[in-house]
Amino acid sequence: MNQHRVKDPDDSLIQDFIGLHDHQVRQDRERPGGDMEMTFLAEGDQVIERALAAGHVLSTLVIDSSRKKPLPACIPDTTTVLVCEKPVIFAISGRASIRDPIGSFIRPKALSFTDEMKSAKTVVITENVTNPTNMGALFRNASALDADLVCADSASCDPLYRRSVRVSMGQVFAVKHARISNLQEGLTMLKSSGFTCVGLTPDPQAEDISGLALSEETRVALLVGAEGEGLTSLTLDKCDLRFRIPMSRNVDSLNVATAAAIALHAVREARRR
Repeated sequence: MNQHRVKDPDDSLIQDFIGLHDHQVRQDRERPGGDMEMTFLAEGDQVIERALAAGHVLSTLVIDSSRKKPLPACIPDTTTVLVCEKPVIFAISGRASIRDPIGSFIRPKALSFTDEMKSAKTVVITENVTNPTNMGALFRNASALDADLVCADSASCDPLYRRSVRVSMGQVFAVKHARISNLQEGLTMLKSSGFTCVGLTPDPQAEDISGLALSEETRVALLVGAEGEGLTSLTLDKCDLRFRIPMSRNVDSLNVATAAAIALHAVREARRR
């Protein structure tokens, strides 16, 4: 490994990591057209190991100079390791120290929604899910509950944003994901390809999710929206089925990742019946 000790926050070696605690700025930098659009970050030994195991290329690793724990054995020899002193760590994270390493990976080529849906049986589609924490939790649940593909509409956040990757515990690397540039056109394509589009909604007129009935062969596209607004009426109108998760007391809805987990479990169980 190429190891460098970094003491000065103005050192050119570290500039791609400065200001990571400003989440909006970093997300802007990693969006298409941003200066960091060709990279993504992964944080923590286990998450970095899972990214490497999935075949992603680690270019640079940032570690706190106070770290005593050995680096994972799987770190490639080609990786540049930046051992950072306290002023540098503060400029990066807004904190005096960081426990976990931060790896900068080369962003893979985006997958094609039209190509990936051909081999998928269970697809999760997000509409306006802009919170990276929710996106990461959704991926962890999707991986645990047999989703083959997660598709984010153009308004949803980047599944490979650092917070999303971390919250997913690296499961974002285990489930394929793709963008749908035009959600309504994408739903039309799914339906013409034999998918049953299932929309989650708190609407009391929707059916109880426990009543979901599917054959083992049914291909399902599960649609979830952001908290508060939920799925738009335009999207709900495109769904073949609308289901709700019954709520108790004064709770009107669940976190989107939790709701998706319950619905994915219902899909799995319905296919087994």
